[in-house]
Amino acid sequence: MEIVMARIDNRLLHGITASQWAPRSQAQRLMVIDDETAGNEMMKASMKLARPAGMALSIIALDTAITNIKNGKYGNETIYIITKQLQTYQRLIQETGVRIKAINIGATAQVSAEAMKERTVLSKFASFDSEEMRIAQSLCEQGVHLYVQYLAADTPHDFSEYLK
Repeated sequence: MEIVMARIDNRLLHGITASQWAPRSQAQRLMVIDDETAGNEMMKASMKLARPAGMALSIIALDTAITNIKNGKYGNETIYIITKQLQTYQRLIQETGVRIKAINIGATAQVSAEAMKERTVLSKFASFDSEEMRIAQSLCEQGVHLYVQYLAADTPHDFSEYLK
């Protein structure tokens, strides 16, 4: 198994992630890792409709993803992962030892104007709280390249710019 693309996107599998990022990844499997979505049949059904042609699709909880990776379930497949939170990638790396070369920060959950005062704005679509900034810095120190880029056509911005 090789993770060829990893993205944070609060909407998970939708038009942009399916039509722009999936083809760019050239992955064989698209893996949505989100506990809430994995337990909601209606959400899973709507995401299955957005599955890019020619890609296998897994919509699973984080613990299931960890178990599957540890057990070698995906063999030699190339994987494109989408999650809502950076913490998901932190746990995947810590608990499975899987190598993630880069994480694309696309869109994070929208928060209130009051909560935004406590967050680092990364783009028009993304911001991190102090814990996410700590995790991001730790991942960077482990050799994971983080970059902010909403659309595939946008210019990517290296996350290290936000750590200064």
